[in-house]
Amino acid sequence: MSEGRTLADMAGLYDWPRVVAVTGALGSGKTEFVLNLARGLKEAGERVTIADADIINPYFCIRQVSDQLEREGFTVLNPPEAAKWSDMSVLNPSIARAIVDEGARLILDIGGDAVGVRALTQFAPDLIRAGYRLLLVVNAFRPATGSPEAIARMRIKMESLCGLEVGGLIANCHLMESTTAADVAEGVRVVRDAGEKLNLPVLYATVLPELLEEAERLLGPGSVPLWPLARYMQRPWEGESMWSAPVRQDARGGGLV
Repeated sequence: MSEGRTLADMAGLYDWPRVVAVTGALGSGKTEFVLNLARGLKEAGERVTIADADIINPYFCIRQVSDQLEREGFTVLNPPEAAKWSDMSVLNPSIARAIVDEGARLILDIGGDAVGVRALTQFAPDLIRAGYRLLLVVNAFRPATGSPEAIARMRIKMESLCGLEVGGLIANCHLMESTTAADVAEGVRVVRDAGEKLNLPVLYATVLPELLEEAERLLGPGSVPLWPLARYMQRPWEGESMWSAPVRQDARGGGLV
């Protein structure tokens, strides 16, 4: 990635349909990618609506940070108030209206395993009419997606449950704080192999900003576009707010908290 590329530049690498739905196994980091993509599209001048459709993990999801997102100008669709912090399978009915809203890009954060993808079933006809892309976020260091064969099984299971087709892979391969550039490169190769077998594009590979240059060197020219991932979500054991540090506009800067 060239020096100084912005989040808008990263999001602008592809021509996105009206709706982008993002899912992945537990621990894949799908919500962090949703937030990064949403910020990139917003910086490119788009109106962006983010819908929390995560019925699997109510404690590490968009509703955790929705107040800050709304202050920044995003429209956020959380589950109804009575179910906001429960694990009930209740979605905001406004999602159906957002799918057909031609004035805004809709990003759906879908529950973190195949069971969670069932939430898409009720919207499948509208999504097909509006135009969608379903992204599968993959961490090759998680057991459920640790090999090309496992990734293929995950893809088949999700498609069979929701009636929609996965349209791309996101390689978000990490080992939390112990991640090295070599780990990133190893994980990207696994996801890229899966993409070749499944005839699916690997749209991005995420990387911590401080590992970007070394990861680029290890992967070599012509590899998957590397997205320096800013971390916005607060883990339960972390005391500071997710936006406790300024988020720089340069994608290379990252804005990790």
